[in-house]
Amino acid sequence: MRRDLFSLAVLSIYSSMACAQTSEQPRPARAQNPDAFDARDLSGKWVRISPFQAFSNVPGGIPLGGANLIEQIKKGLGTQEYTNGGQFVEEAPFTAEGKKRFEANSPSYGRRMKAPYLGNNDPQGMCDPLGIPRNLNVEVAGPHKTMEIVQAPGRMLQFFPWHHDWREVWTDGRALPKTDDLEPKWDGYSVGHWDENTFVVESIGFDERTWLDQDGYPHSEEMKLTEHWRRLDANTLELVMTLEDPVVYSRPWNSDTKIFRLDREGVKDWDPQIYCVPSEEFKFNKLIRDGGVGKSGK
Repeated sequence: MRRDLFSLAVLSIYSSMACAQTSEQPRPARAQNPDAFDARDLSGKWVRISPFQAFSNVPGGIPLGGANLIEQIKKGLGTQEYTNGGQFVEEAPFTAEGKKRFEANSPSYGRRMKAPYLGNNDPQGMCDPLGIPRNLNVEVAGPHKTMEIVQAPGRMLQFFPWHHDWREVWTDGRALPKTDDLEPKWDGYSVGHWDENTFVVESIGFDERTWLDQDGYPHSEEMKLTEHWRRLDANTLELVMTLEDPVVYSRPWNSDTKIFRLDREGVKDWDPQIYCVPSEEFKFNKLIRDGGVGKSGK
């Protein structure tokens, strides 16, 4: 009996020593070195810091700052810094049908904004889902320009708090189906894979009621969107998109380079209890948007 008690006492001492040694083990390298990162880890809350809220820079947008654009953005320079360089900007490569659809769209804000009573048909003003790729532009400022990425086995999830939307990108090796086999949806159908350290997402099956961005650029149900995501360093994420849509655009159209910063400072989140409510949005249209062009909201 005493031998058993002695054995238990020795085992207890060694267990305590082992726990103490475990607790004193060095912290992971990432905790010690804030510059360490996994190029294939895109998870986290990201804040857009690049200047363009549209799909791509077009006439009326801010001139690009030349080859050092990304470095300027990473240093936190404001949009007033993008006045030099004058990189050539061109309009989207419309087909005749695409130009017709574009001119029929009247956004609620931005360079082509028009009041609702003048024919504004922005889906946002009716609280319709913004869809993809418009959500990827992370439009407007403050808590509006954030998104969160969660990587899980077999899929990647993206959360867009402003419109309470989330998106699923399948990473389990499945093939992209044919467009004719899909029912059009707001966010389309997406599959992703890694090409070295670039995460490539291919999407089809989009509902053509959504727009590409705040400027009212349209698309059809034939649109295919390809995204290239790259983590440049511990705090910086890059996105470039290319869309193909033979109905609306005569050739593939690239987005500008979008840059996101990992939110380590705790940027204020969009209040999860604030929704886009149609009845409230219609009142806002009358009081603010109509009034902004000289029409009384009363």
